[in-house]
Amino acid sequence: MTFIDPTQQPPTPGLIAGYVILTLVSLACTIWAIQLGRHRTHYRLFFSVRVLFPIAILILALENATLAASGKLMAQTIEGISVVEVHPLVRAIFVLQTFEVPILLIVMFEVTYLIHKRRSVNFCGMYFDEGRRLNNTQAMSCMLRNSIRSLATVLLVMGLMVNFDFITSNVPIDELA
Repeated sequence: MTFIDPTQQPPTPGLIAGYVILTLVSLACTIWAIQLGRHRTHYRLFFSVRVLFPIAILILALENATLAASGKLMAQTIEGISVVEVHPLVRAIFVLQTFEVPILLIVMFEVTYLIHKRRSVNFCGMYFDEGRRLNNTQAMSCMLRNSIRSLATVLLVMGLMVNFDFITSNVPIDELA
C-alpha cells in the first residue's frame, strides 16, 4: 500500500530506481496478462482472470510510479503546506489501492478453482469428475463462490470508507458516537 508521509525524508535515489523498475515490471506483467487473457481459452471464460487481474497489476504500477514521484511531490508546498495530501494523483491512488485486495482475492480464488477443476481434484468441498462439477456439489459451489465475492465487496467498502476522509478535524468524536 502507498504510504507517503510528508514529515519523513524523501525517498533515496536507490528507492526511486527500485520503484521505477517495479513500475516497468508491473506494466510488462499487465501487457502479458492481457495477452494471456485474450489467447488462452480457459482464461477467457473467467472474467476475473481475463479482466480484473490486469487491472490489479496496472493499479500496482500506478502505485509504484506514485512512490517514485513522491520525492517531487513532497518538495512542492503551497503557502507552507505540503501538496501531498491534496495532490489529485495521490488521492486517486488512495482510492484505487482499495480495489487491489478485493480484486486479488477474487482472482486467486477463481484461478485456484480453475486449476482444481481442470485437474479433477477436490476443492473446498466441491468434487470434480473429468473437469466437470458433480451434481451434488452445485449448492456448495454457489455458496462458496458467492461468499468470496461478498467478502471482496465488504473489503472494498471498508477500504473506501477508510480512504475517504468522512470525519473532519473540527468535529468532536463524542458527537459522532
